[in-house]
Amino acid sequence: MKNKYNKIVLLLSAVMLTFTACNDFLEYSETDTLNEELAFSNLQRATSAGLNCYTYLQDNFGSAMRSSGCDESQYAWPASYIHKYYNGSWSSFNTVDDQWGHFYQGIFVCNNFLEKAADKEFEEYLYNEDYERLYTNFKNLKWEVRALRAYFYFELVKRYGNVPLVTDVLNKEEVNSVSQTDAKKVLEWIASESHTCSDYLPDTYDVNEYSKQTGRVTKLFAKALEARVLLYAASPLHNNGTYDLDLLRSSGLASLSIINTMEANGVSLSSIEYSDLWNSEGDKHAKCPEVIANIMKGATNSFEKENFPISVEGGKTGNCPTQNLVDAYDMQSGFTYDPANPYANRDQRLQQTVVVNQSEWAYNETMDIFFGGKDGLPNKGATPTGYYLKKYAMKNTNLNPVGTTQHKMVWILFRLGEVYLNYAEAASQINGVSGTDADLPLSAVDAINKVRTRKGLTIDVISDALSLEDFTAQYRKERMVELAFEDHRFWDVRRWMIGDATVAIKTMKIEKAADGSFIYTKEVDNSTRLWEDKYYFYPINQSELNINPNLKPGKNW
Repeated sequence: MKNKYNKIVLLLSAVMLTFTACNDFLEYSETDTLNEELAFSNLQRATSAGLNCYTYLQDNFGSAMRSSGCDESQYAWPASYIHKYYNGSWSSFNTVDDQWGHFYQGIFVCNNFLEKAADKEFEEYLYNEDYERLYTNFKNLKWEVRALRAYFYFELVKRYGNVPLVTDVLNKEEVNSVSQTDAKKVLEWIASESHTCSDYLPDTYDVNEYSKQTGRVTKLFAKALEARVLLYAASPLHNNGTYDLDLLRSSGLASLSIINTMEANGVSLSSIEYSDLWNSEGDKHAKCPEVIANIMKGATNSFEKENFPISVEGGKTGNCPTQNLVDAYDMQSGFTYDPANPYANRDQRLQQTVVVNQSEWAYNETMDIFFGGKDGLPNKGATPTGYYLKKYAMKNTNLNPVGTTQHKMVWILFRLGEVYLNYAEAASQINGVSGTDADLPLSAVDAINKVRTRKGLTIDVISDALSLEDFTAQYRKERMVELAFEDHRFWDVRRWMIGDATVAIKTMKIEKAADGSFIYTKEVDNSTRLWEDKYYFYPINQSELNINPNLKPGKNW
């Protein structure tokens, strides 16, 4: 989570504007009047000011991903800040992933554009030859920026719970006296904003009409945000350990709207392989029809540097998948688990996500992850779990000083696979495993099986005869598999309030026998991770609490 303020591809040529706010992150300084007047002085500059809001979107690529802050992976190096999540050192004085200032700065930029520019008509340019195209581009930004602002608030609520809900540009005195709004109310506001924006945003953009920019916020972006936010708001974390069925129904309706729209346009998981999303050139991912919204990164090899095994030249070892994750992958239809060959005939998504012992990986080398092997313990920097991360990485990336190669990468914000799973969770709590009603005519089990029968998978469908309790367990396992390393599991653990059940990290001990075969032994480490319920939310940085005495530090902190 080494936060790199990556730009969506459309912004690579956008004019970047500097708005200073220091600690007063919601306040526009009076000394910036000239910059503000310049920024909004004509149609082109005002458009660039609106596009600047996109630069506050973030991916979760980096040295340590949030997956290593939950039971998806274990970060190989003990000095990493990621261990603060569970080693007892986390506090308002010792924060991790502290995005309070970043996202409030993004919200300020959005508020400033909406207040100072969004409704300007620039009539003085009315008779310019290109006015109609430029103004169409500009006036749509009002809804894009509102949707982005809603998304930034969601990022804050996920982390901090109760946060100040500010929709105006404030002066310094006002900034330093804002109070927090209840998290559930902020989530409901986000959902309402998203719903409103979806009514005005276009389905797609004609790139010729929008200066060949791609990646802009669409109707489906707003609708997917609405569905996800409502699911979070309805979850046990915000409802004293139970579900809010009214909000779940609204979430299900939003998800169903996306499903129907995408299916009507010929988008079906039955024709989209998991590999269409991962582990190939980024341009291909950006064009995958399943993807609703993404962040495109320029050519890089930083992810491979961080996650290739330490034995590989240029590799560092980083986020190592756990046995907890590997155990979530089912067998292919007709096969049973063989403890002597534990990775044979497994759900095909496993081999596209995790590097296992004796598989071919970086530089087309065989990975010797067994004890004493070049990629295994006790070598310094070897995986502590028995696995390396494959998802997102390109195995042919060359990290050698001579002949170094790079490739584009995509961070997916929303995609159809998640939407089906969001719907399944909502529908199961309302109508049970196989039930339907007039609002939600797709059953939960049929929705989850849309994901399990995507092209290229040969795993069994989930039975409609399961109890709700058993279905929920299967659903959570399916979600862990399908959305692995997409920054969902960390937050799912919190919204489901299952933190204490995820601290026992499972690993695979691999030994090579005299005859050349391998002995696989699952082990459980109960000693390295702590859990307290206050970890369901982040602590607010003490520096922010010192500035504004009206802020509360966070629940139980």
